[in-house]
Amino acid sequence: MEFKRINQIQLPEHRFYEIFLPILFIIIGLFGVFNHALWRDEMQGWLVAWQSDNLIDLWKNNAPSGHPVLWSLLIYFSKNITGTPLSMQLMHWFLGSSAILIFWRFSPFNVTTKALFTFGYFPFWEYFFVCRHYVIAELIIFIFCSIYHLKEKTYIPFSLCIGLLANTQALSWSLAFAIGITLVFDWFLNPNQRKKYKRNKYWIIDFISSITISLSLLCFGAFSLLQVRDSVKLLSSFIDIRHFFRVIGQIFGGYMLIIPNSSRFFDLFLCALITLILVLSTITFIKSYRPALIYFLGGIIFLFLFNYFLFLGDGSRHYGYYFLLIMSSLWLALSNQDEQRTFSNQQNLFAKGNIFYFPRLLTICLTIHLVVGIHMVINDFRVPYSSGKETAQYIEAKGWEDSPIFATRDVEVATVSGYLDREFYLPELNGFGSYAQWANRLILDRTKTLDHVQVYLDKFPKVNKLLLLLSNRSSIKNLEPGESLYFEKFRVIADSKFENSFHDSEMFYLYWVERIVD
Repeated sequence: MEFKRINQIQLPEHRFYEIFLPILFIIIGLFGVFNHALWRDEMQGWLVAWQSDNLIDLWKNNAPSGHPVLWSLLIYFSKNITGTPLSMQLMHWFLGSSAILIFWRFSPFNVTTKALFTFGYFPFWEYFFVCRHYVIAELIIFIFCSIYHLKEKTYIPFSLCIGLLANTQALSWSLAFAIGITLVFDWFLNPNQRKKYKRNKYWIIDFISSITISLSLLCFGAFSLLQVRDSVKLLSSFIDIRHFFRVIGQIFGGYMLIIPNSSRFFDLFLCALITLILVLSTITFIKSYRPALIYFLGGIIFLFLFNYFLFLGDGSRHYGYYFLLIMSSLWLALSNQDEQRTFSNQQNLFAKGNIFYFPRLLTICLTIHLVVGIHMVINDFRVPYSSGKETAQYIEAKGWEDSPIFATRDVEVATVSGYLDREFYLPELNGFGSYAQWANRLILDRTKTLDHVQVYLDKFPKVNKLLLLLSNRSSIKNLEPGESLYFEKFRVIADSKFENSFHDSEMFYLYWVERIVD
């Protein structure tokens, strides 16, 4: 095929870009590691692992988070690289870099497509600069695509891919399901696969081992998720048209990085229509290779049902799973386009003849991803993702890191706690802690923050002066640095405010609280 011939005969300039662009990606990412200010969700993961003395503690601390333990486990084993949150960032950088190196080495796309994808929103920003477990899903799915040909010899690597995805994040089960159903259908519908696999005289052992590994890891991942089953809100009505279109909007977001306005039915309907065109175009393009088609349909149906009945998703990081499904489906189709054709004259990625002219649609989508991804990375170097790091550095510079500190909301102030490597008194826990403990925390009225300060002073009568650290959602409004506020038995003196933050909720305010002695 033309596409494969292009990749086999490397032009000098293509070879240069295939070396230069991944290296550029890795170098920028490394600079990002030392520049990026962690925000609450990132720091929560670090603190769960950092505060765990052993694997039993890790399991207990991680369970209320609602996520399987794999990400926390990786942080736990890498936390002593520097003994600071930088350890987690370096580990995350390594995983993200590995994913892109695999993509450049094994994916069948041409240089243009690889470049657009590499510096796009998800691989360059959301799953690279922001330290979360999503990078694991990206890496595993790329490994799956690159080793797909090994199914003729062994299923063990694929059982590991399925099991590890199930232990990454709830939405990653869609990818695990897509891999599993692809292998099952290929086994029953492809006689050549069974014939080649059974040439291995130990195939029965391999087959049983693969099933055992995948089922064991799937059960463990399910057990992790069941720890927070009470927090899952099932859809109250089986048929909800607006919600149905909102879920379709998630697929649209995977393609176009835009989510329609759910309050406007016209927006939902228009985006649903465009999504239908995009999905049909994708299906038509990949249908020449049946496993790729099964993989795409299985994953997108599972993810759609999950979004509809269990969890719609909260932000681009979640609908990014649709994007991973799209790109990995294309990877499988193009890598195996010599096999099992259902129609002739399949075109390469940038040739005409595909329904709705899919290659051009994909290029438009990837270009949008590229522009937004580069914008977010540049913006991260300009504006801190959170002002928690700056706040912690200010406290350390003043020599106040050992002072009594009362802090709220616990969810946001975790970033400052992580950078200072110490616990605060958190009224949500009615005690000391460093991160949100979802199973034990109280939901407090933000307007009564100073009442809780009084409770703290009553509990610790020897403390006459303390630092009051408040996030933006808990700040004492209209109190400028140097101004004072009297409240029954103590005085509040505004010290500093830290508002240079991408996230509004992670702007912080420092006050001194002094007990009034009669």
